Amino acid sequence: MKKVVLFIALVATSVVGAQAQKFQGGEKNLEVEFNPFGGSPVSMNGIRFRMFNSESSAIRIGFNIGGTNNNEVYSQQDKTEGSDGAVVILPELNQSMQTFNFAIRPGYEMHFAGTDRLSPYVGAELMYAMQSSTTTREFHNANNADDQSKPENWQTWDMTVKNGSSMFGLNALAGVDFYFVDNFYLGAEINLGFHNTSYKDRETTAGNEDAWKYSEAAQLDPDFYQATWNAENTAVEYQTIIGPGNPTEATSPTKQSGWGPNFQSTIRLGWLF
Repeated sequence: MKKVVLFIALVATSVVGAQAQKFQGGEKNLEVEFNPFGGSPVSMNGIRFRMFNSESSAIRIGFNIGGTNNNEVYSQQDKTEGSDGAVVILPELNQSMQTFNFAIRPGYEMHFAGTDRLSPYVGAELMYAMQSSTTTREFHNANNADDQSKPENWQTWDMTVKNGSSMFGLNALAGVDFYFVDNFYLGAEINLGFHNTSYKDRETTAGNEDAWKYSEAAQLDPDFYQATWNAENTAVEYQTIIGPGNPTEATSPTKQSGWGPNFQSTIRLGWLF
């Protein structure tokens, strides 16, 4: 209910308020996303900045950078019986995941006269984005691949999976800004464009050569079961999967592209300074 009241108040202000002033040239502009009926009325998907060169043109740039670093215990300590009958305590197993993403969208806008409050425009923008992830998970296995009968000799080893991609695109866009008070506006935008995404080869490494041959725990998880054995069934230290897909599948994409119209589902809320 509070969100509805806030939205109605903004609309009322724009209708009954004084004449709002648009940009004249030389102003700068930052934006956030405004969704009055959503779970988060005000949010950000990166930073969007505009600089107005004149009453009819603006340079814009969208920018986003971020990442995560998560560490967790995914399996607690466990007990098992050793070859001599004594109880063996297997340690907890850990997992870590790091991600990184970067995106930039430079562009240009041409604004039309519109009205005192309304500023329609058309323009174009380039898009470039990249992302990567690294996941490392620990497993238990024998330190001798030919003898797994003595759990008291088991060791903890790890497997690491790396993924990544990059995207390039171009958009033709059209939008409108509605100034409800001086230097503040609500806006909407649509675009028509294309994008092309290239996937890096998926790389898997193991901390133990024997792990490739006897990683039964890893075989239960396709994200980590990427080892292949040669005719002699000997260990492989390093494995590269072409594309990002699951190695148990017959195909794996290396590139994807698409084109078509797109609409920004949230309202743009911006201010000049």
